[in-house]
Amino acid sequence: MFAQMFCTVAEIVISRFGEQGREAMAEAVKKYGEERGRRIAELVKSLGKELDLKNFFIYGDFDSRSNLTYTPNIVDGNLEIRVTECPYAKGCKEWGKEEYGKIYCEYIDKAVLRGYNPDLVLEVPQNMTKGDDSCVLRYIAKKP
Repeated sequence: MFAQMFCTVAEIVISRFGEQGREAMAEAVKKYGEERGRRIAELVKSLGKELDLKNFFIYGDFDSRSNLTYTPNIVDGNLEIRVTECPYAKGCKEWGKEEYGKIYCEYIDKAVLRGYNPDLVLEVPQNMTKGDDSCVLRYIAKKP
């Protein structure tokens, strides 16, 4: 339902304001994501822990029980998560609004990680709302 609500809002904002509306939606997603990341960082720091990837996943607000199907792997020393079923992508697709849903997917994961720790790096080379068969999130290991 969140996906369908987001897509509906994005569709109205973009149809009314064009490219400025699209930019506003992207800015809102980034702001929301960075705030989520900062809140995770505050929790981790309050526990005296490091702002590393391990603690990001341990203390993060990501709900993996929400019908999300994914497989984690280590590829070239980096954590790569391949998502094959996502309720957000499914919700967008059910209403035929992937065009609007991809605005959220394009920015949210990087923004959350940036808010948590801007020194950590995430690449998202595949995304279901852009037509790919899965989403791929690649968390890049820091070089010593």
